[in-house]
Amino acid sequence: MLGSLTTSWVQWPGPKYLAVPVTLRLLFIPLFLYCNYSPLNIERKLAVLISNDWIYWFISILMSWSSGYLSSLAMMYAPQTVEPKHQVKAGMFAAAMLITGIFAGVLFSFLNPYFIV
Repeated sequence: MLGSLTTSWVQWPGPKYLAVPVTLRLLFIPLFLYCNYSPLNIERKLAVLISNDWIYWFISILMSWSSGYLSSLAMMYAPQTVEPKHQVKAGMFAAAMLITGIFAGVLFSFLNPYFIV
């Protein structure tokens, strides 16, 4: 919610370079894999490099804020970057891709315990 609200005041980067910070969000995956996470019935073999819980909270807050901020920017820019006759379709496709990405992320999260083995 706060990330979405931030787009009311700051709209950076522009539509041309929005893919750069979105792609950089992939760095959160190894950050979370090296946090102190131990799922039930799975022996952890990956080293714990981030054992401080406050660092985990900071990474989580940064990830959730950037998700709301960047997804809101993408939803704002999608209709603006096409011809006026295609703006409605672009908005619908952007919303559909956003929901598809959220759904895929939820499904992918069930596999996370097996990545630390």
